[in-house]
Amino acid sequence: MQPAFDSLAAGFPQLIFYLVMVAILYIGSVLIYVRLTPHKELELIQSGNIAASIHFSSLVLSLALPVAACLIKKSSLFDVGLWTVFSLLFQLFLFRATDIILFRGMPERIEKDEIAPTLVLASFKLAGSIILAFAISG
Repeated sequence: MQPAFDSLAAGFPQLIFYLVMVAILYIGSVLIYVRLTPHKELELIQSGNIAASIHFSSLVLSLALPVAACLIKKSSLFDVGLWTVFSLLFQLFLFRATDIILFRGMPERIEKDEIAPTLVLASFKLAGSIILAFAISG
């Protein structure tokens, strides 16, 4: 039993350090994404806009998956940070690609609370994120 406690005591500070740093990177990437989208997502959510809620929820999950996969294969905090930034850029790309290729005017559609195209956008975000996560964890 003592070796298990010794192992926990030795690894716990590093665990806390990684959790705090990754949480900062993750929350920062969510905030950057929200700032870069042309609509005011959090205000829309507070006013009861379901499409904005779907979009934001898919973002939260889509940014977390590649970061979690990176933690499995982590070599350094820099590595995790680099993949977090790449995940953010990838999600912005998926938003624009969906806006250009499938549904024109996604920001306006989200503001109008159009659920159908927002669900398709959310599925593209999640699918792209799952593929990216598996590619990272290789």
